[in-house]
Amino acid sequence: MSSEITIADVAREAGVSKSTVSRVISRPKLVTKITREKILSIIDRLGYIPNNLAQGLAGSSTKTIGVIIEELSNSFFIEMAEGIDSVLSNSGYSMLLCSSKWITERESSLVRSMISSRVDGILLAPVSDKSESISLLERRAMPFVLVDCIPKSKTVSCVAIDNVKGGRIAGEFINKSRKKQIILITGRDCQATNNRVKGLKETLDPSIKIKHYTEINSPEEGANLVPVLIEKENISSWSTLIFVTNDNVAIGILNRLGELQISVPGKVSVLGFDNIKTAAICRFPLSTIGQPIFEMGRVAAEELLKKIRAPGGNPNRTIFEPALVLREST
Repeated sequence: MSSEITIADVAREAGVSKSTVSRVISRPKLVTKITREKILSIIDRLGYIPNNLAQGLAGSSTKTIGVIIEELSNSFFIEMAEGIDSVLSNSGYSMLLCSSKWITERESSLVRSMISSRVDGILLAPVSDKSESISLLERRAMPFVLVDCIPKSKTVSCVAIDNVKGGRIAGEFINKSRKKQIILITGRDCQATNNRVKGLKETLDPSIKIKHYTEINSPEEGANLVPVLIEKENISSWSTLIFVTNDNVAIGILNRLGELQISVPGKVSVLGFDNIKTAAICRFPLSTIGQPIFEMGRVAAEELLKKIRAPGGNPNRTIFEPALVLREST
């Protein structure tokens, strides 16, 4: 556990004095960059927390839960945060909500900051299932639950959806489609996206060829892609189905199709993934692969509170089933 690691352990590992380690923690500018980076790396690896913070962690509850999501502009994570808050607020806990902005270094920094702020536990939507933040939390014996990610380690609790099955559902839908061309649009390279694509490709009829556009991450980028698809893929005249692995991007595409007066779903059909609230009320109500976002947040919060109240329990994995939600966009 982190409380067993002392400043002397860090100093011995780094080959420096305890006062040098102390300066790195309290006045880092007084230490050379090379020495500072070496000591910080050892602090991370050993899971050291300065004594005063470790005592605070062991001695009292702050009634605060840290929640680290990947982006605040994504409705998926905001709806999940609502589910989390529905449990925490009724249990006397407050929520400290932060965004990693898909930056691994920022994510690790936020985790360290929350531990230093003496939160009682952390809910983390990691940038990657291989994120250093996961092992950091394990080393420091901090109660935590992963959301929207299935870790390789069986000792880590998580709440997620079966994204491979979601991709298969999309594949089955596309197999039945009468559209002449299929376009796949994905965002960042992450476990959820990769598993959705994996399920899709496992299920698609071998005769169906797909054109793949990557790194489209926002409604604005989705809207800006439409003129490119008109020029390169001739979607304004060629019967097309677009599968987007993110509802936010799909909504941006639908809005631009409407602005350009391209028939939906007559000429272009759009299938999204997530079933965020706005999917049902956008310009062309969006067909999507749905997941119970609010419920996922609620279950994750309940699981974390169990860990806080009864440390040492067995890890728990809750994997929700996706479902096809048909609306006017297809």
